[in-house]
Amino acid sequence: MLNRITTPQRIIILTAAVLLIVAGSLFVLLRNVASAPVATPTPTASPTPSPRPTPRPTRRPTPRPTPTASPTPSPTPTPTPTPAPDADATNVTILLVGRDFLAQRVALGESGMNTDMLVVANVRADGSRIDLFSLPRDSVDVPLGDGSVWSGKINSLRAARGLAALKQAMSTTIGLRIDYYAEMTLDDLSRIVNAVGGVTVSLPAALNDPHLKTSWRAGGNYLDGRTAVLFVRSRFADSDYARGDRNQALLVALRDKLLAGGYDPIALLTSLPGLATDIPVADMPMLLDLVRRSAGASVGREVFAPPGYTAFTGIAGARGWVSIPNLAAIRGYVQGVAAP
Repeated sequence: MLNRITTPQRIIILTAAVLLIVAGSLFVLLRNVASAPVATPTPTASPTPSPRPTPRPTRRPTPRPTPTASPTPSPTPTPTPTPAPDADATNVTILLVGRDFLAQRVALGESGMNTDMLVVANVRADGSRIDLFSLPRDSVDVPLGDGSVWSGKINSLRAARGLAALKQAMSTTIGLRIDYYAEMTLDDLSRIVNAVGGVTVSLPAALNDPHLKTSWRAGGNYLDGRTAVLFVRSRFADSDYARGDRNQALLVALRDKLLAGGYDPIALLTSLPGLATDIPVADMPMLLDLVRRSAGASVGREVFAPPGYTAFTGIAGARGWVSIPNLAAIRGYVQGVAAP
C-alpha cells in the first residue's frame, strides 16, 4: 500500500523519483523552487508535525549475500539467488516503470496495466555516474526472488502481483538491490514533456511506423507531449529492443531540457496524477544530497537485447513471441558498472 502523503511531501517525492532517474536535474529544480511550499516551516505553520531531515542520514545496513550462479531459465519454478545489495550502500537504485495507461486507449477498452517500459537507474555514491538498464517487455521466465519464476511476460507481472513484486523480480533478475520504484503513465509522460516545452531527440536513421501512422527523420526530432507518447510506443518498425533504446534516449533528452531551465517546475511536479512510488519521506535528505552531487554525472545506457543478453528469442507456443534473459550475462554487466 502506498504511503499517504501531503502535497508538499508529494512534490519532494515526485522530484526525487522522476528527476533523479533522468540524471540529476533536481539540482536545477531546487534552485528554481526555493520558495515552493517545501520550505522550512515558519512559526505560523500547520500544527501537524513535519519530518525533521538531517543533512546526510545513514542508510540502514542490509545483509550482503553474494549471488550464486543461476540455473538456465525455464517456465517451471527453479531456485534463484538472492540479489546482492549495492557494493556501496549509499548508491541509489530506482526502478522506473512506464505503464501503458493512456486515457484515449483505455476509453477504447484497453486495460492500461501493461508495464511496457522497465528502466533501472543506478546512481553512483560519489555522483560521478548514472547507469540506465532496460529489460524488454517480452522477457519471460524471470526469477521472482522467492525461488519461483514468472512464466508470463514481465510486462504483465505488475497487474497480477503489484509493483512490489515487480521491483523484487527486477532486482533478482539483474542481481542488484533496487531501493525504490516510481511508476508513471503515458499520460504523465505527455504532461512532463509539454510542461518543459517539448524535447529534441536524435535518431541515427529515419523511422517510419505504419502502425502508429507516424515517422521520424534521421537526426534531430522535436517531440511535444503527443508525439513523445508515440515515440516511446513505437516498435513495429523495428523491435521492442530498439524501442527500449529510444525510451532511454528520451529520458536523457528530457534531462538535458530540465538542466537548461526555463520551465515551470511547480506545474511539472503537480501534473502527474498517475505517479506511484514507495520512496519514504525520511529518505528525502539523502536523495536530495545525492542528486546535488550527481547533477553533472555521465550517463551509461544498456538494453538487455539479443544476442548478448538472451538465452532464447522467438515464438514459444501460447506465449507468443518471448525473450528469455541470459541472467549470467545481465548480472555480469550490471555488477561491472554498478560497483564503486
